[in-house]
Amino acid sequence: MPLKDCTGFVGRRLLIQDLPNEREARNVVFIPPGNGPEWGLFDPSGRSVPEAMLYTGAGGLHTPLCSRTVQTLPDCPVVSDAFDYVFVGNLDPSYAYFLANSFSRLWSLPAYRRSGLRIVFSGSHSIAQMMQQDYFRIIVTALGLTEQNFLQVVAPVRFPRITVAAAAFEELSLVHTVFADLAHHVGRQLLPEGAQVQPGRVLFFSQETLKQGNVRVENEAVLTAALRERGIGIVHPHQMTFREQLKLWASNPLVIAYNDACLHTSIFFPKRRVITLAHGSDMWVNQCLVDMVNGNDARYLHDTASLEPVGAGHGFHMNYRIPDPERLASELVEFALG
Repeated sequence: MPLKDCTGFVGRRLLIQDLPNEREARNVVFIPPGNGPEWGLFDPSGRSVPEAMLYTGAGGLHTPLCSRTVQTLPDCPVVSDAFDYVFVGNLDPSYAYFLANSFSRLWSLPAYRRSGLRIVFSGSHSIAQMMQQDYFRIIVTALGLTEQNFLQVVAPVRFPRITVAAAAFEELSLVHTVFADLAHHVGRQLLPEGAQVQPGRVLFFSQETLKQGNVRVENEAVLTAALRERGIGIVHPHQMTFREQLKLWASNPLVIAYNDACLHTSIFFPKRRVITLAHGSDMWVNQCLVDMVNGNDARYLHDTASLEPVGAGHGFHMNYRIPDPERLASELVEFALG
């Protein structure tokens, strides 16, 4: 049987029970991206505030995406002392980056009234534009936040005092248990009757209608047609609203999909059921981290007959072809229903 469990993984799968670090940083300067070669949150010595650092596991563990130091702190205005500031860093409109890099810093969000709170961020999109993103608006509203709670920094500014919580998720590297706690809180706010168990439902998350992205299986439509004939439901999560996706995950189907950020949405309800298909022999571990911290019943499979790489094009960085979609469909049904 060419369909096998993955034994190789790209990145590290580390689950941490302890909370991430948090500190109240004083007299610090936030230099947003686009204001010179260095960007980040810096203390008076010019060193980056450790908890504000943004890392990736791509290429090597704890590879910084922001600057570790700045040679000279610029002269800049000082914010009003009328608010309590919480650092969230660079807001990326990409759902996957938002979950890992920004949402995962909100685990320490204070529970008191929101009128005196300002979430400090930088980014290419204004908060009004971010609120047009379905997932963003729903998540921050569930946390009791409005547009007025956000402060966008577009030029260097000094904070006499700002709370900085380290991210609870570091892509391709580690996740803290509080990341799932935060997501479950959001899930309960949005769907109090969620997390239902309905065994027997099997769905395949298809990307065949996507117009652009990172990776595509260009003949996936042949696979989905074969799966449909064998009784597997076909869902296109990228055509659904975020709330519709949450309702789907709350009903707890067995979900099968090629590795994609749409599977990360399982995090909002504990112990979901997921079969993730790797595009190669090794599995990239971001979904593994989500599955670990969420207690998911998860498997990672790859086709030993190998997807055929086609190369970049048609709006994607890499395209693949399934050599035998009918055979793959039959094997997936055996894994799901056998």
